[in-house]
Amino acid sequence: MYEGLVLGAHLPTGWLWPALILIGLILAAGLLVLLLVSGARFDEPSYTPPSTPGPCEPFCSMRNQAPA
Repeated sequence: MYEGLVLGAHLPTGWLWPALILIGLILAAGLLVLLLVSGARFDEPSYTPPSTPGPCEPFCSMRNQAPA
């Protein structure tokens, strides 16, 4: 009667520990990213991002129109 409700009957043996380890690694990587991003100083005015020389295409927000 309860054979269809048992999860282990449809999965191979020994799947639980590898699945838990994989989930734990994913959570640890996510926490590491959160810690690294929270330590960044995005509002620090002294930092200026490096600019590359050359045209800004295709990311120009104000395009200069050529005279006709």
